[in-house]
Amino acid sequence: MQHERAPQPAWLTTYRSVRHALLHLVAPVLLLVAPQRCGGCEAEGSTFCDACRAAALASAPAQIAARELPRGCDTAGVVGSYLSPLGVALRTLKFRAAPELADPLGALLATTVRTVQLELDGSAPPVLVPIPTDPARLRERGFDHAALLAKSAAAATGLRSESILERTRSVPPLHTLSRVERQRALERAFALRAGVELPAAVILVDDIWTSGATFGAAAEALRTAGCARIGAVAVAREPLAAGGARQ
Repeated sequence: MQHERAPQPAWLTTYRSVRHALLHLVAPVLLLVAPQRCGGCEAEGSTFCDACRAAALASAPAQIAARELPRGCDTAGVVGSYLSPLGVALRTLKFRAAPELADPLGALLATTVRTVQLELDGSAPPVLVPIPTDPARLRERGFDHAALLAKSAAAATGLRSESILERTRSVPPLHTLSRVERQRALERAFALRAGVELPAAVILVDDIWTSGATFGAAAEALRTAGCARIGAVAVAREPLAAGGARQ
């Protein structure tokens, strides 16, 4: 049986929003008085160091087989493994209020995005579309990590990034669910935003690809709206353990 999370008290949501706003305001000052630390290993000098970058790229999987593609996607790719420094950096980005990490992590997506673009094989350049973050988590963090990653990847590739999808309802946490349970939980969870222009080709962008159910649900919404070519990219690929729990 799936259990929805208990609603957070209003004061906690307000506290987190104020905390993020204050961190955003003082970040430039902190950079002057404190050294940057790598989101993957905490070494001083940069937000994502050369050693972690090399380890992340070395963890890149072999070519993704057609049977592994998320439902509704024509092609897909990832930068590397969640078990590499990418996983640590993504957790730091989301759970330690470090939105500045989206810049180097999104830039790492550039090669993957270009490969997926070539495999989509169309005349019109694709639009990078971030997977919409759950509104409750957006309020908690104060920023949309997927949108920041897509924006950085767009800057690195010269493509356009646009948030044309929206969540239609809340979805329970997925990390303990099996592949089938994830698909059921995400059924009709996304829709095209009202008034947006549907691109002919889209590359969905997210931080983590585990079962592919999130990409599949988003692709289904785009197919229903009439999108002809759909790819997907993620910063990291995470193994799905038996029963759905993360390894």
